[in-house]
Amino acid sequence: MKDRKDELVLKRLGLAKRYLENAKEDLKKAGIDKKANRYIDLKYISRASGTAYLGALEALKALFISKNLVSNEELKNKFKKIEEFYKGLKNIEGLGKDRDLLLALFDDVYNILHLGGYYRELQDKKAIDSGFEKVKKIIKIVQSYVK
Repeated sequence: MKDRKDELVLKRLGLAKRYLENAKEDLKKAGIDKKANRYIDLKYISRASGTAYLGALEALKALFISKNLVSNEELKNKFKKIEEFYKGLKNIEGLGKDRDLLLALFDDVYNILHLGGYYRELQDKKAIDSGFEKVKKIIKIVQSYVK
């Protein structure tokens, strides 16, 4: 059973990395207005932001499975709302100071990429790039706990 769980965790973590890489490719297509330091094409900004955000969600799902907070089967029903991710992070054991860091990173990713980049047409290059870096940090932290 442990092998199956480990396999699922690594699969979710791999998916998180794939989402982030795909998002980076989409963001390149957005183009940059160098004078204003803004991304140009809203379609690609929105798609890239949403995809990167999904990468953060998948990384957290991997962490929740690895820490026995939830089974793979329960994920589909339990984590339909953002509040469940926050609650999951607050309730997870054995993270120490990384819990607060993950909460802060996830909050920023939610606000910058999901709300700003995906929904509210945020084009600021520095902000979007910051959101992508935070997703990368979430994946790195999760990876340190699941290996």
